[in-house]
Amino acid sequence: MKKNYVVGNWKMTASVSEGISLARLIQSGSSSEALDLLGDYNTEYYNHDLVPIVICPPFPVLSEVARLFHDTRFYVGAQDCHYHDKGAFTGDVSPAMLAELGCTWVIVGHSERRRYHSETNQVIGKKAAAALRNGLTPIICIGENQDERRQGRTEAVLIEQIDGIVSELGHESLQKCVIAYEPVWAIGTGNAATSNQAASVHSTVKQHCLTICGEQLPVLYGGSVTPDNARDFVSMADIDGVLVGGASLSSDFLSIAIAAGA
Repeated sequence: MKKNYVVGNWKMTASVSEGISLARLIQSGSSSEALDLLGDYNTEYYNHDLVPIVICPPFPVLSEVARLFHDTRFYVGAQDCHYHDKGAFTGDVSPAMLAELGCTWVIVGHSERRRYHSETNQVIGKKAAAALRNGLTPIICIGENQDERRQGRTEAVLIEQIDGIVSELGHESLQKCVIAYEPVWAIGTGNAATSNQAASVHSTVKQHCLTICGEQLPVLYGGSVTPDNARDFVSMADIDGVLVGGASLSSDFLSIAIAAGA
């Protein structure tokens, strides 16, 4: 049975108090909201080995969420990191700092980082390498925009992104990473790819990674994931889980996690 990862990206939305409340909801699964949605739900439902569940809150909430999730079946990740362990980089956070807080995962190369911070594939590769150096598993995001999709360039764009990242990360280090395919046109739009569309892209990404590093990497789907479509995604052989944005900020996330483990 394949392993399905479920990753929640809270983005810049949860305040410290909101983040603590949400973490407690996810941890206990026993609030009235969760019970209304899921019935007799509890965290024992999760298979920790087959469904790793990673929560990626904003930086100010990380330490408290890590404390709440300590010795539980949930992992904590960050939404970004710098590619140096320390230095004069005002406003940045290093992977060494994240590891000290209790993080074991980190998202790198999200399309919003590419768009608003002009991150290149090479910068993303350096960040992934720094994460690995500090014991963090990088979730490397790739994806095409709407124009690239209309031009039939999806596969070419993704391969170019992977190759640019690997030019800094290295082929052997890629073996230790997780890839997240997030079509830019689907993020936050409510217009998710179909499971068949995503599976076709995932197959291409997996084959390319196998060719360049000799390993079949886990590839997650992200982009308007909901409780209604999550089961379809994870039922596909080449889709190894989901990276969840907006739906990770409510009890919908619990339902998605259950769908991934069903």
